[in-house]
Amino acid sequence: MPFSYHLTLVVLLVLELLQLMAFGAFIRYRYRHSLRQLSRLTGQMATGQMATSYYINGPREVQQVTRHLETLNARLEEFQRQEREELSNLNLLLANMVEGVMVVDEKRIVQLFNNELLNLFQLKQSPLGRTVLEALRESRVELIVAESIARGEPRQQEVALETTALGQPTRHLDISVVPIRARKEEQGHNGAVVVFHDITRIKQLEELRQQFVSNVSHELRTPLAIFRGYLETLRDNPDLPRDELLRILETLDRHSDRLFALVEDLLTLSRFEAGQVKTEFSTIRMDAFFKQIVRDWTHRKNAADIELTLELDDHLPPVDADAIRLEQVLLNLLDNAVAYSNPPRKVGLFGGVRDGMMEVRVTDNGIGIPPADLPHIFERFYRVDKARSRSSGGTGLGLSIVKQILQMHGGTVRAESELGQGTSIVMRLPLRQEK
Repeated sequence: MPFSYHLTLVVLLVLELLQLMAFGAFIRYRYRHSLRQLSRLTGQMATGQMATSYYINGPREVQQVTRHLETLNARLEEFQRQEREELSNLNLLLANMVEGVMVVDEKRIVQLFNNELLNLFQLKQSPLGRTVLEALRESRVELIVAESIARGEPRQQEVALETTALGQPTRHLDISVVPIRARKEEQGHNGAVVVFHDITRIKQLEELRQQFVSNVSHELRTPLAIFRGYLETLRDNPDLPRDELLRILETLDRHSDRLFALVEDLLTLSRFEAGQVKTEFSTIRMDAFFKQIVRDWTHRKNAADIELTLELDDHLPPVDADAIRLEQVLLNLLDNAVAYSNPPRKVGLFGGVRDGMMEVRVTDNGIGIPPADLPHIFERFYRVDKARSRSSGGTGLGLSIVKQILQMHGGTVRAESELGQGTSIVMRLPLRQEK
């Protein structure tokens, strides 16, 4: 063959080889470029960034991978959206619960809680990541939670929490613990949900109910026992001297009045609370009203040895009120002041406008009320000096009725007192609204 032919063949082979090499370099370049783009894309996904585009100009295999990544990321975003929505709903539910709630893991470490839990236990810092004992400082709660998780059984128990704050009552909590069961492939329990229900008010009402029943029983038992004793005396001694018979009848009459007053006050309170008391409001000129109260009260028996002072501001505005009920309030407060005054008895009645309200004060010169008793004197049957109250014939319900009547008028009542300095009962009523 001619030399030129061989030379041409060699040149063609070299050119083919160079073409193959160039194509390989191009392919390698495209793969490297595609891999760099793929690495950037996966890096964005790994750090939680939103990818601007999933398109990669590269080989078909690389483009297929990016399509899978785009589908995977879309599903992941949907899962995250659902998780955020569920967490938002859970937080909203917990925030609106009146019960304190916390979720703990199997080691009794707090994983979730609501704000009511902080209020119940007066926590100053978050309990997250701390054990129940470290967070709440209550070993009884820790024990209940631990037993529930260990046994895998719900627990419910009432716990009384003593408080060191002055004047704060003991708090009563009803604690419910429900274990969180592990998945089928796991053993045991993953923790528990703990719910704290504050039943302090319920306990207080139950205590008041028991005290009320006890007090009513005592108040009824005393006159009934006297009735029974004297009736037996009359039955066994029908020929008693007249003066002895009169003394017994006077005693029975006095205690029948006391029994009638007690029953009447109980019925009055019951009607107030059942909303069965009808009021007839009218416009009352307070200066004339106060003077009439004083005139009526001074003509009652045993009022002669009592110094009653009436002081009123000039030009008192009128008040819309039920005159009969308001008179009942003032007469009750005046009688109460007399019962607790020391000889020589001095009682004061003062009226004026304070802070846009009609303010009335009834004062006495008695021994005063201890600070611990002040918040309770408007409760049924509550007596500061029990012996003195019963000897004066009171039922222990007068101030409770006063409070009920004033609340019907949109008013308030409170007591101010210092030991040895007497007591002031302060009532406030809304002024008449100009039409």
